[in-house]
Formats: sequence, structure tokens, C-alpha cells
Amino acid sequence: RRGHEKESRQIQWERAGNANPVSLQTDSELEAATGQLPLRVALRGEFDPRATIFADNRALDGIAGFQVVTPLRLANGTAVLINRGWLARDPADPARLPSLETPRGVVQVEGLAVPRVPRLLELAATPLAPPPAIWPNVEFEDVERATGMRLARFVVQQTTASGDGLRRVWTPPATGVEKHWGYALQWYGLAALSAGLTAFFGGRTWLRKCGG
Repeated sequence: RRGHEKESRQIQWERAGNANPVSLQTDSELEAATGQLPLRVALRGEFDPRATIFADNRALDGIAGFQVVTPLRLANGTAVLINRGWLARDPADPARLPSLETPRGVVQVEGLAVPRVPRLLELAATPLAPPPAIWPNVEFEDVERATGMRLARFVVQQTTASGDGLRRVWTPPATGVEKHWGYALQWYGLAALSAGLTAFFGGRTWLRKCGG
């Protein structure tokens, strides 16, 4: 059952990635989208580069780097966190904020709306510097406290090109569905073996009694 549930979720992500984008502008549209994730969306607004968060320790192809998250301010006053893509860190100075081009003015952004920026395990709470800054994880409440913005409760993984040099390589979350098929094969195999052994030894006992 769990295997079928995760397989359905995987199909849902694939369909969402290939669907036509849904335009979101009003509060009601943003709220409705939150209950339909993952969802391919289109947004119009202005990036606020002063509120950019560099999510730390995100490797790509074995290279250390950041996922760059910048709020997009919509006309209705709400902001949406845009995961703009991946950027390598400076190996000589990992704590240095990378230089980054951010489009100015009103822009159109398309991408896949997902529940959050992928989260990494934190062994202890880390003090968060005011943005723009490097943070270990990106949480809605932390960004709202740091910026004073009102955020929609989803993150958009950007797919449109912006000429900013970021790499946009998005992979669906691992479902582990193969693990459940393996478990099912293992348990059904053990059940078949148990049934076979029961029939074999039970048959021998019955034949011995009949022969006696």
C-alpha cells in the first residue's frame, strides 16, 4: 500500500512539471495553490535582492554551493519565495556572499510551486544574520521576521531563464518506492517458503501415518 501511495505521488510530481502554468496574483489564488502542490505556476512581480537568502551546503555535481532564494513581491503586497537556482561558493572564502545579478523591475517567473526549500539537518540552532545572508535552512517564519514581508506558504523552483548565471537543476523528492517493492517481494517470498515447507512436512507426516 505504501509503495502504491509513493508511486502515485511520484506520478503527480511528473504531471505537475509538464503541465501548463497557472497564473497566480490574488491572495485567494495563492491560498488555493498551497493546497494543490506541486503545481506549475506563473507569477508577475519584482525581486527584492536585499532579502536574498543563500541556502548553504547545497552541492551539485560534487561542488559545494548555495541555492539562491529571493522573494518576489507581487502587486497585492504578498511575496513569494523564488528558489532561483544553484550557485557555487567561493572555495577560498566559503563565508563570502557571492556576487549575483538580479533582474530589475517587473518580471514574469514560471516554475514549480513546492512546499518548501529542501531542508538539511541542523545539529544546533544557528543565529541567522539579516539578509542578504547565508542561512543553513530557509523557513517562512524566519524570512518574515527578518524582512517584515508577508509570504505565501510555498516556494517556486524557477524554470524561466533570467541571465543570472544560476543553474536550475530540479529533481523530484526521492520517494523510496523501490524499497517498498523490495519489502513486498521479501515478505511474499517468505510466506511462499513457509507455505511450501508446511505442505512438504505436513504431507510427509500424513503419508507416514497412512503407511503405518
